Amino acid sequence: MNKINMFCISYLDKKRDNEFYNDYVNFLDSLELEIVGAGGNDIKYPDHWQNDSTGENISYKNVNYAALTVFYWIWKNKINNLNDDDWIGICHYRRFWLKSNHEKYINKDNLKQNLLRDVSNPNLDAILNYPQTFKNIKLSKIIKKGYKFLYKNPSPIFNKEKRTVKFHFDLFHINNGLDKSISLLETKEQSGFYNYITTKTEIYPNNIFIIKKKYFVALCISTFDWIEKCNKIFDVKKLKGYGETRIFDFLAERYYSYWISKYCNFTCQPHIFFDLRKKTPNDL
Repeated sequence: MNKINMFCISYLDKKRDNEFYNDYVNFLDSLELEIVGAGGNDIKYPDHWQNDSTGENISYKNVNYAALTVFYWIWKNKINNLNDDDWIGICHYRRFWLKSNHEKYINKDNLKQNLLRDVSNPNLDAILNYPQTFKNIKLSKIIKKGYKFLYKNPSPIFNKEKRTVKFHFDLFHINNGLDKSISLLETKEQSGFYNYITTKTEIYPNNIFIIKKKYFVALCISTFDWIEKCNKIFDVKKLKGYGETRIFDFLAERYYSYWISKYCNFTCQPHIFFDLRKKTPNDL
């Protein structure tokens, strides 16, 4: 068994989540994960938590980078003492990795004992979330959000195989945003990533994964070099709404899916969306 150095990204905000705050902090502490607050320049986190505004950081970019500011912070500040084959895990304060033989019903009392803590397969380089398909986007959403460009190519309306990664990005984020950004990628990745976004109809979502250090470092180098260049073509002052404001996080989400599936021997593992603020059951 190889232990996972698991980092849990938190956006728990006392001002916003005051009613649940203390219970949520105690709950996260009980899970024995390494909690890292995102956007630490703007959000006050418990003193015993780490946050992305310390050490070498880009926390000030969190409004547009989202979880990427924590990825950067981990890369620059937390892994120097790890060996190349040591495991780094990323989860969120509402998304947790589960072991394969987890119990059927998960609640706050048994979540801890069902968490994934180790990697047993010596042949693996990474573990990903189960893929999210874009084939099943509701037709009403496609028409509502895509009417400005679908008249030129209406095929995704009728053919689900045309609902690619690029189509989804054009629809819900910035039309042609991926196309423009790919030209800024390192040359060796451009054709492969373009083929990925124009032929694949699914990604491994939510920017959560588990990966060996040597691949994490290589992925961060490639990703942040690209994302920094992308700042030149997206005017953050003009970005509106959730789908545009966090544009760099959404770019990276697609690039991570491509890069890890290209370079790593990986498998998929279950996770749970678990939110103490929800009154309805949590979802596997």
